[in-house]
Amino acid sequence: MQGTLVNLGELLGGHRSFDIPVYQRGYAWEERNLEDLWEDLYYLDASKQHYFGTVLLKDSGETVKVGRLTFKKFDVIDGQQRITTAQILMREIISQMKRISGDDTSIKQVSELESAYLKSDNLYKLNPLGNDRDFFRRYVINDEDFMVNQANTGSQRRLIKAKTFFKQQLLEAEREAHQSGFDDFLTELWDKFVGLQLMQYVVNSDADAIRIFETANDRGRPLNNLEKTKSFLMHTSYLGTSGSSEKLESRLDEINGRFSQIYQFSEGVSGNEYIGRFNANDFQRYHFINHISADSKRSSRYVNELKDIIRNMLRQNEDTDKCVQYALNYAKDLEQAFFAVKDIDANYKERDALKRDNLGNLLSKIFMVGRLGNIFPLLIATWLRYNKEPARMAEILKLLEAFTFRVYLVGKYRSNAAVSRLHRIAYEVHQKRWDYEKLIAELKQVNWYYSNAVTFKANLRTEDFYHRLSSHDKKYLLTEYEIHIRKVANEDLSLAQEQILSSGNKWQVEHIWPQSPADADEMSEEMKSQHQQHVHKLGNLTVTGWNQSLGNKSFAEKRDGVPYLPAYENSILRVQQDLKDYSEWTPQTIQEREDAIVEWAMNRWKV
Repeated sequence: MQGTLVNLGELLGGHRSFDIPVYQRGYAWEERNLEDLWEDLYYLDASKQHYFGTVLLKDSGETVKVGRLTFKKFDVIDGQQRITTAQILMREIISQMKRISGDDTSIKQVSELESAYLKSDNLYKLNPLGNDRDFFRRYVINDEDFMVNQANTGSQRRLIKAKTFFKQQLLEAEREAHQSGFDDFLTELWDKFVGLQLMQYVVNSDADAIRIFETANDRGRPLNNLEKTKSFLMHTSYLGTSGSSEKLESRLDEINGRFSQIYQFSEGVSGNEYIGRFNANDFQRYHFINHISADSKRSSRYVNELKDIIRNMLRQNEDTDKCVQYALNYAKDLEQAFFAVKDIDANYKERDALKRDNLGNLLSKIFMVGRLGNIFPLLIATWLRYNKEPARMAEILKLLEAFTFRVYLVGKYRSNAAVSRLHRIAYEVHQKRWDYEKLIAELKQVNWYYSNAVTFKANLRTEDFYHRLSSHDKKYLLTEYEIHIRKVANEDLSLAQEQILSSGNKWQVEHIWPQSPADADEMSEEMKSQHQQHVHKLGNLTVTGWNQSLGNKSFAEKRDGVPYLPAYENSILRVQQDLKDYSEWTPQTIQEREDAIVEWAMNRWKV
C-alpha cells in the first residue's frame, strides 16, 4: 500500500474530522517530546521542509454535515499523539493571534483558521477517546481554564502540561520580540507548522491497518510494550484466521476491546503513590511470569518471548486457528491481570485506615512495608483467585507482609533473594496447580527458610539494630507498635502512619539514651561500655517529631521538658508518651522495653 506525502495543513485543514478509537491509549506526550517539537519549529529554516512522521487513518465510511459542508470521518490508527499535539499548539498560536489582532480583517482571518483547523460550528476536528473527549474540547479547544481542576486521568494531566508548555513558550517568544515582531513571529511559526510533512496512509479496515502498523514511523513517544503486544496479536489474528472477513473483524474487535480495558485499568492506578511507581510494562512482565514462565531471564524479554512462542506455533502447527486462540487467550488473561491491579488499588484507595475494610488495611501494610516488585506477581495471582474469599485472602496478605518484613527489612537479605521461588509460587497459583492449602504451606515454608523464629528474634535483638534497618523500616516497626499499644489502652487507633513513614518529613527515629550524651565526660568506663552496647538497640528507639530540638538532652530533660522544649507527654504518639512513666533510663530499662517490643513483634509477624 502506497502512502501519500501531505503537509500538516492539508491533513487537518480539509473537510475531515478525526476520532481516536476507544482501544487506543490516552494522550502520552511528555515534556521532552514537546520540547523536541518546539525546538524543531523554532530553529527550522522557513525555506526548508521538515518531516513530522507517519499517520495511519481508517476511513470509517461515515460523514457529517455542517451547514453546506460535508466532512468525512476517519479513525486515527497511528499518529494520534502528533495530531493531538498539533491541535494543542494550533489552539495556542490561534489564541495569541486573536489576542493581538488589531482590526476586523485580522480578527476574521484568525476566526477562519479556528474554523478550518479546530472547530467548525459544532463539529470538533479531533475527538479523543472516552472521558478525555469532553475535557479536550472544553479545556484545550474552548479555553475553559477552570477545567484544569477537573482533570482525573494521567492523559488529562498531560494535556494540561502540553497546553501550558506551549502557552509559556509563546509568551516567552513575545517577551523576546518587539510588539510588531511577535505578530510576524506567530505568522512564520504557523506557516512552518502547517508545512510539516507527513506520510499518510488511509485504509478501509482494521485488517488492512495491521499490515502496515508495525512499520509505521512514530516520531513521538515510541510504542510501549503493551502497544507492541497488541499490534503483534492483531497481526497474528490476521495471518492465522481463515474463513469469512466477519470472523477476522470479530477477533480484531475482541483484541481491541481487551486492550481498551487494559489501558483504562493501567491509567486508573497512576494516582496511587505505591502502585503508581510501577508502569504498564512492569505489570505486563508480572503477567508473563504468571501466565507463561517464572524464569527471570525469559520474563526480562517478555515481548520477544511471547512473539517467539506464537511464531513457533505458526511454523509448527498446521492448525493456525489454535495459534490465534492462544493469542486471544493471552489477551484475555492479560486483561484480567490488569483488572487485578486496578481492583487491588480500589480496595486500598480509602485513605482513612479506620474506614478501610480488612483487605484494604492489609494491602496498605504491604504497600508501606515496600519491596513490592518481588511479590507483585504473587499478589496478582492470589488476588484473582481468592479476593472473593476475604478470610483466605487476608491470610495470604498477612503472610506476604510477614515475609517482606522478616526477610528484607529485618533480615537484610538482598533485594533479589527468594525472587525465583516467589515467582514459581505465583506461576503455580495462576495455573491453578496448587490449592489454597498448598499455597499457604509454601508461603510459610519460604518464610521459615529465610527467617525462622530463632533468626528473626536474633535480628530484632541485635545491638546494632538502629544501623541495621533504614529509617523508613524502623519507623514502620515502631508505628506498628504504636497501633498495638493504642489498642491495649483502648485509645483512638487513627494514625497518620503513611505520613510518618514518608521521607523528607519531620518524623524521625530518636535515641532515648542519646548517641552522644551531654554528660559523657562524667560517665565511668563501665557505663560508657554499657552505653555502647545499648544505645542502638531496639529498646532505646522511639519516633519523634521534634528530634532536633531535643538533641542530646538527658532522659530527665526529655521526659519532663525544659523551657521552650516539649516533654515526652506532649507527644501525640504513645511510643513517646509512655516514656514519661519511667523514673530513670538505664541499660536494664532498655532491655525490659526491648523484651516487650520483641515479644509483641514475634506475635505480630508470626508465621
